[in-house]
Amino acid sequence: MSAKIPVIWEMRQPDPSQVRMLARELRVTELVASLLVNRGLADLAEARAFLSPRLGALPDPFAMKGMERAVDRIIGALDRRETICVWGDYDVDGVTSAAQLIAFFRAIGVAVRNVVPDRFTEGYGLNAAGVAAAAQAGATLIITVDCGISNAAEVDVACDNGADVIIVDHHQVPATLPRAHAILNPMQADCGYPDKRLAACGVTWVLLIALRSRLRERGWFRARAEPDLRDFLDLTAIGTVADMVPLIGVNRIITSAGLARVAASTRPGVRALCQVAAIRPERVSAGAVGFHLGPRINAAGRMAHASAGVALMTTEDVAEAAQIAAGVDAYNLERRQVQEEIFQEAVRLVEEAGDPGARRSIVLARPGWHSGVLGIVASKLVERFHRPTVLLSVEDGLAKGSARSIKGFRLVAHLELLAEHLVKYGGHDHAAGMTLEVGRVDAFAAAFEAAARAALDDAHLTRRLRLDSEVPLEWLCDALYEDTRRLAPYGQGNPEPTFLARGAYVFEARLVGEDRRHVKLRFDGGAGRAIDAIAFGQAADCPAPGDRVDLAWIPELNVFRGEAKLEARVKAMRPSTPAG
Repeated sequence: MSAKIPVIWEMRQPDPSQVRMLARELRVTELVASLLVNRGLADLAEARAFLSPRLGALPDPFAMKGMERAVDRIIGALDRRETICVWGDYDVDGVTSAAQLIAFFRAIGVAVRNVVPDRFTEGYGLNAAGVAAAAQAGATLIITVDCGISNAAEVDVACDNGADVIIVDHHQVPATLPRAHAILNPMQADCGYPDKRLAACGVTWVLLIALRSRLRERGWFRARAEPDLRDFLDLTAIGTVADMVPLIGVNRIITSAGLARVAASTRPGVRALCQVAAIRPERVSAGAVGFHLGPRINAAGRMAHASAGVALMTTEDVAEAAQIAAGVDAYNLERRQVQEEIFQEAVRLVEEAGDPGARRSIVLARPGWHSGVLGIVASKLVERFHRPTVLLSVEDGLAKGSARSIKGFRLVAHLELLAEHLVKYGGHDHAAGMTLEVGRVDAFAAAFEAAARAALDDAHLTRRLRLDSEVPLEWLCDALYEDTRRLAPYGQGNPEPTFLARGAYVFEARLVGEDRRHVKLRFDGGAGRAIDAIAFGQAADCPAPGDRVDLAWIPELNVFRGEAKLEARVKAMRPSTPAG
């Protein structure tokens, strides 16, 4: 029997006076107003800006520390016709960041070199050999995207070989900064840019705004077409959603505008990717990007080499785009198979070790595990067991892998305290990567567990399902759906509105999907109406016809063969319990 960590269903309680004020001033329903308050948007100006994200409301790009130096150095390189090298990363954020720079420079008539490290042989970020090779091949300016902030030694190599480095990054800033010509990272303590939680692709787009502005002032576009930076927002939105940064503030503005660009994209790679993922323009959403487009781009870097992703996002040839998209789609299928095998083995190992609830963390290391998918598997284990999780692949005396965490346990801060066990590490509060010697794994696991015990109490380790309001299934209608859509795009920092329906009567329930993990349901909607619903991955909780269940549910518009129908997507269900 698979162990389950208990879940507490928790109803949010917005301040009624704040709800009434927002409803009155914004002229929205009280449901929309309550959803805003539930997301910390009780301030009228903030709520109004949230409901109407505008590109014109973006902050001054030159407020970002290092922007003036970065732009001046790039313009100098253009004036002197220097060789510019764009050094990326192998995830979606890194791919879309590099693709933006490559496409922008191409649009102004400048060819640049591109380097994407191999995940398996070179690892994350800059490497000394690659940097030296780039400089010796003639690059005098290296622009790193989604990496570089933790590569002080490698930046020294670039400088020693005659190349300047501009770092475009968003990862946690170390105590000692690299000797770069300029660093663009809003996480720097003294950075004046008001939004600190951009993805690297967002920082890259802000750089392009500043760079185009200065080029325009210098008359660069008098004899050339001026790039429309809105045309790059499809790439920015894909990277922002895939990197799971909070979809609030600047990220919300970028994503809202960018998703419209994805839907109407003329970029051959984006169109081909949507085609293989079966995402029609009218179905483009943050969810579609996060669950269908992003994983396919990521799959190239996870299973082979991320250069395929960059090629897909930058090619101008329709046939080439179709061919590359088919390849990344095949990689994605392989990724899903490998990922599921490792996940099932990891769950078995966790449960064989005893009650998962008795521990504060999970650390597993195994030879043969595919390191390209360990981050995803770690996320799935966190979702299942709600514990900080480290998964390591053992090979040639080293254990390399990924970690994912929960609220209350900042990964990089704790890895800094455990650095004696590690060869290298880096990342964010909730996601990190690391390498350690195999002989240190047991000691690291013990120290990691001790750190988790010191930082996390029972409240941290309790899974909570937060509900926005009690809304019976019978209320499902166009108006309700449109109310929830006012808050889209959804993502980190702005979860989908989730409602509680008590005592829903089950007409039908059957298992569906290739592995019969999902539940297709039909409920009594009152007045002779039936309401269809889908519960993904909840076969273990499948009710019987005639049961009454409580639902945590989301209104959803299902479009099948051109016909649209409102349904309920069930996040969780349980036997019906009385109110209170």
